[in-house]
Amino acid sequence: MPYWNEPANRALLGRLLTALNARLKDAPPDDTFMVENINVAWSHIKDCLAEAINCGDESRCRTMIRQLADSDTPFLLFAHQFGILRNLLVKEALETGDIALARQAITLFEMMEENFAATYLEVFLNRLGTRNHLRLGHIRSLSDKNILTYFESHLEWIARLVEAVARRQTGALPELDPNACQFGGWLNGDGGRLIRDRSHIAQIRQLHESMHNVVGEVGNLLEHERASGPIYALLKKAETFSLELGNEISLLNSVIIMSVYNKDPLTGFLNRRFLDRVLINQLEIAKATEVPFSVIMFDLDHFKRLNDEHGHQTGDRALEHIAAIVRDTLRQSDLIFRFGGEEFLLIAPSTALLPARALAERLRERIAATPLPSAPQVSLSASFGVIEVSPDSYQVVDARQVHDVIADCDAHLYAAKHAGRNRVV
Repeated sequence: MPYWNEPANRALLGRLLTALNARLKDAPPDDTFMVENINVAWSHIKDCLAEAINCGDESRCRTMIRQLADSDTPFLLFAHQFGILRNLLVKEALETGDIALARQAITLFEMMEENFAATYLEVFLNRLGTRNHLRLGHIRSLSDKNILTYFESHLEWIARLVEAVARRQTGALPELDPNACQFGGWLNGDGGRLIRDRSHIAQIRQLHESMHNVVGEVGNLLEHERASGPIYALLKKAETFSLELGNEISLLNSVIIMSVYNKDPLTGFLNRRFLDRVLINQLEIAKATEVPFSVIMFDLDHFKRLNDEHGHQTGDRALEHIAAIVRDTLRQSDLIFRFGGEEFLLIAPSTALLPARALAERLRERIAATPLPSAPQVSLSASFGVIEVSPDSYQVVDARQVHDVIADCDAHLYAAKHAGRNRVV
């Protein structure tokens, strides 16, 4: 680290540490922070610093910093603890009455903090580059991308940002103007017509602009000597914006699928023959955005008896009636298939298990509360099976994974029927 091997500076820091240890001898510190078995307390940092000063080798401190970065320990947490140690040692310098000595100690700690931040940034850049490459692989593997090409282009944008920061080359930074990229053009054209909610499109525009604005902020810092900490924070923001934007694009992609794919003529839902293709898309998108989705399978209770007692025309009217309730309940981005005669499958993008169960319960309640208009009225009910598909639960996406998801959801639906029907399991 800068200045550590200069005898005068090592001697200064050594004297200050000796004085601090003497002061703490009768009152040892009791504040300890553990993050995944890694000690980030200032007292532990002090021991690393003392070892580096004594032997002129900072490898133990570098190892500690890399462990913290690898465990996703926030740099601000480390910086806070490092700041405590700095203040204690500066206080020791001030006790001597030598202001110049205190200023020299402050300068040394500023250089050390920048060096630590640079190590944090180096580790993060490597990890971000790897994660981004994997996300790109999932999106590039899709045969039906639709507007997911815009997410792919922004993942490539992140890759260029990572490379430019790693090389500290402002001229290599990606596009700053959000309106100059393909997604910006689409958002101001066809996208604006696709998204019904004006406040929603305003939120997406703001998210998109915030992501591009990171380039300007990074560019202003990139050539500064002590900017590793702020750049690290900005890159974490850029990754968060990228994932949020990818999630929004994937939801809009679902809207497009519902509007352009062939439909079942009776219910207006997607045909089952598209299910494998769409489900593979969702599995890959979940991997790329690191957001789970849920699958809901449901069917009309006692449908055969309904057909036998009231005729097949009434059965068809019941399916149309259910379809109207479902369309009125679902989000624009939810994907609904007619899976069988009276059986339906719903893919809820970016939806965890609890909200998916709540959605299924709303559907169940509405179906049970809305009889089929006829003379006399025919009461209806439906049974639901719900599962969450987490991107952490699978490594590869193939036909077997699709089969497992459907089989798991079908098992939950069977459990709902076995438990008495008209329920969510």
